[in-house]
Parts: sequence; structure tokens; C-alpha cells
Amino acid sequence: MTGKTHLSVGTAAAVCVTQPQTLSSLLLCLGTAAIGSVISDIDVTTSDSREQLNKISILTLLVIAALLFAEWKWNVGIRYRFQKESSIYRLAVSFLLFLGVCTFGKNQPHRSFMHSLPALVILNGIVYGIFPDLTPYFFVAMLSHMLIDMLNYKNVRILYPLKFGISLDLCHANGPVSRALFYAGLSVLSVMLLFLLYRIYFI
Repeated sequence: MTGKTHLSVGTAAAVCVTQPQTLSSLLLCLGTAAIGSVISDIDVTTSDSREQLNKISILTLLVIAALLFAEWKWNVGIRYRFQKESSIYRLAVSFLLFLGVCTFGKNQPHRSFMHSLPALVILNGIVYGIFPDLTPYFFVAMLSHMLIDMLNYKNVRILYPLKFGISLDLCHANGPVSRALFYAGLSVLSVMLLFLLYRIYFI
């Protein structure tokens, strides 16, 4: 599937499954799910791999910048929650571990390690070390990436390092199914955002 499809489906899935109860939780959910939904594709090995990696890096920086701006401008409570649940030391160590795992994954074949259950468990463990509250958002978004990639013709090596892979052979990565999933994810996300914002501010 395309990056935008993974982004819309992953964020929609995370919002639907976790249903954040506060504005700070909702912002953290959107930001974390955006990263989790596309991180698996750092292992793309085609001629577009550098562009894909650049997009993921830019998205990550934009998410961090947006969360910092929201905290600075509206004091939504992210800093308080971080100080309560984590620390700068944990953040630094976990971030370095995250980079290390992603560097390893980047050098593996596409839809192998970075699309596997071991990667899902390891990266979510590291995200828990960064900030425990982020874990369910990241987990759901990354899992959604792995699941919808199984619709394609190329095997997803879900049990890496085993050679075994799963492919339902239903569609091409950049075809009508991918576009349909993109619009479905976007629609669901829009409806859920309106519902959650209404619940946060008026109920």
C-alpha cells in the first residue's frame, strides 16, 4: 500500500481502538499513530527508498514540532504527563535504541523484519520506554500497516527471521484497493475526530 494509505488507515485505527478521552491524549494519539503507521516502510529497497525514508523523517519531525507547538501555545498537558511518566534519560536511551532497531530494519529486505511481530514487540517496548502512554497508539498503527500489506501480492514475513510469509494476493500496492482504503481511513478518521472533540468539550 502507499504511504498515504498507511497513514490514513493507521491513524484511523488507532483513534477508533483507543478513543482518547482528553485533548492531550488525542494529540499524542494522532502524532504517535502517524509515525507508527509508516515506520515499517523504512525498509523499502526500490529506487524510491531514499525518498520514502525522507518522507518518514520529515513526518516524524513535523509531528514532534506540532506537539511541542501545541504544548507551548495551548498548554494541553503533554509536558506534565511526560514529567510524570518518563524522564530525559529514558527518552535519550530509548530514542537511541529506536534508531538502532530502525537502522537494522532499514538494511533488511522489504516486508521482512520491519513488517514482523518481533519488530512490533521490540519497537513497542522501546516506545514504552520513551513514554508509556504512547504504546497503544503506536502498536495499533504499526499492526494496521502489517495487516493491510498482507492484502498485496508480496509476502509479509510476519514471523521473521523465518522465511514464512503471508500474502492474500488480492491487490497491487498502488491500485484501486489502496485508494479505497485511503479514502475509507480518511472518512473514518474525520468522523471519529468530530465525535471525540465533541465528547471532550461538551460531555
